[in-house]
Amino acid sequence: MRVLRNALLSSTVVAALAAFAAPTAVAQEQPAPPSEALSEQQVTAFVDAALEVQRLRSELDSQLQAAESPEEIDRLRQEAQEQATEAVENSGLSPGEYSAIVDAANQDPQLYAMIVDLMQQRRVE
Repeated sequence: MRVLRNALLSSTVVAALAAFAAPTAVAQEQPAPPSEALSEQQVTAFVDAALEVQRLRSELDSQLQAAESPEEIDRLRQEAQEQATEAVENSGLSPGEYSAIVDAANQDPQLYAMIVDLMQQRRVE
């Protein structure tokens, strides 16, 4: 059961990391920082932003299922994109920093594990 829970949590993290990768499309490209260069505050801010982005993504998925036209779908996606960018910025990160942390987590298993652990803690709270 614990393995299943960890697998589900990991897939949730992957979804949060990948969700709304487009907020970073408007950001300048920044190289992924080495994970040891990231502060605990940056990782915590990232987790907070990723959880909110994931919530927005889930909400968008529900809204898209009810959408009645391609125009409405485009409008919903645009609104969600703006909300995701705002969520990232409200966490104290720029979209470029958020994207760089995503890249770093994808390259560094220890950072990824740290993010998974922190997301799990935040979900329990």
